[in-house]
Amino acid sequence: MDFYTPLFRHVIMPFYDKIKGKGLIPHLYEYQKHLSWSKEQLEAWQWQELQKLLKHAYENTSYYQKVWKSEGINSYLDIKSINDFYQLPITTKSDIRNHYQEFVSKLHPNNVKKSTGGSTGQPFTFELDLESNTRREAIMWRGYGWLGAGLGVKTLYLWGADLGNPSQAKSLKNALYHNFYHRKMLNSFAMNKDNMMEYINDINNYKADAIVSYVNPLYELSRYILANNCQVTSPNAILTGAEQLHDFQREVIEKAFNASVYNTFGCREFMLIAAECQQEKSLHINNDHLVIEVIDENNNQLKGQSGDIIITDLYNYGMPLIRYANGDKATIEHKACACSNPLPIISSVDGRKLDIIKTTSGATIPGELFPHMLKEFVGIERFQVIQKELASITIKLVCNEQFSDENEQNILEEVNKYSKGSLIINIEKVDDIPLTKTGKHKVTICEV
Repeated sequence: MDFYTPLFRHVIMPFYDKIKGKGLIPHLYEYQKHLSWSKEQLEAWQWQELQKLLKHAYENTSYYQKVWKSEGINSYLDIKSINDFYQLPITTKSDIRNHYQEFVSKLHPNNVKKSTGGSTGQPFTFELDLESNTRREAIMWRGYGWLGAGLGVKTLYLWGADLGNPSQAKSLKNALYHNFYHRKMLNSFAMNKDNMMEYINDINNYKADAIVSYVNPLYELSRYILANNCQVTSPNAILTGAEQLHDFQREVIEKAFNASVYNTFGCREFMLIAAECQQEKSLHINNDHLVIEVIDENNNQLKGQSGDIIITDLYNYGMPLIRYANGDKATIEHKACACSNPLPIISSVDGRKLDIIKTTSGATIPGELFPHMLKEFVGIERFQVIQKELASITIKLVCNEQFSDENEQNILEEVNKYSKGSLIINIEKVDDIPLTKTGKHKVTICEV
């Protein structure tokens, strides 16, 4: 840790925050105190804050009052327990698209607007009030903080850049802003096999205490480092996010950088949902900021089983997202973590609903099968599984000279074992697999 980190954290940022009037530092201190609470205290706090949100949503948005009344809920006071809350209707992206203004609080005309391309490429827009925006930033810094990449820590980001061509003035402003926060940004969208050495040089010259990155760009860079025996500066910690981190990717990144890799889980609508701890690498849910449920197709609560994630933001009063289905799947565990963090645990992030391959027999194949299986083939550089119709899938492979006809037959046999012969499997060898518009690599894409 250099001298700027404690100076920024304890002097510069509190002074700046007070002048700006954001309230980031008070919110951050508040959330950090919660880490000393018991499970019961956290649950009591969550229910208290949830009741406030439900009252606000019922009184100040036309959507929730209308929909809840159609379900026989004539007052927010009818929701007397967390089990009553679990019976409220699910909110979907389609609901928000079709009734957008009905979700916006009449008390919050000056919300922050955010957009995401979504897994299908269809734009999705939502809003949040200014305090909510500050609170989710505080939650992010808390999670990054317990992993060694908190406020003021010298951090290198291998992340997506702004689209378009920013002006010279805008570029200078961005550079000053990032320098103020003690971080360097490298554009992951622009990285390719021909310029990876430039990225390695930037990492070595900057000598960051932490690296934060999309999973796939860092994985590809790590493979390059190992294949070419490159020397690279080791940070104290590496944080990954925005994409699912597979075990084989974590192993390669840790080997290349000689540093521990910690996963984070979030989405555009809520920012940081969970972050791993250093001791057990368990994903701890921010349940003092969010209500996270995992349900089956009949809206039954699940523990220890994979299901659809349902999320409620306790503090987005500008456009309340209550029991919102974001399209992810995960498994929540009952057990406490061996570390001192009292926040509950997601034992696994199981991908998006669209990552699951479907079959004509009604059976499904989890997207996790494919990286688990294909990592064993040294002849495969990269892959992607695409399903555009129920009866077939296409497996795109970027191969090297070690890939054989026998390997191809082995893949067909393995997938057939799980599909029980109900899928036509097309293997397509390609030179490259492009990233999505947001700079990510999707392992499986189901359009059915």
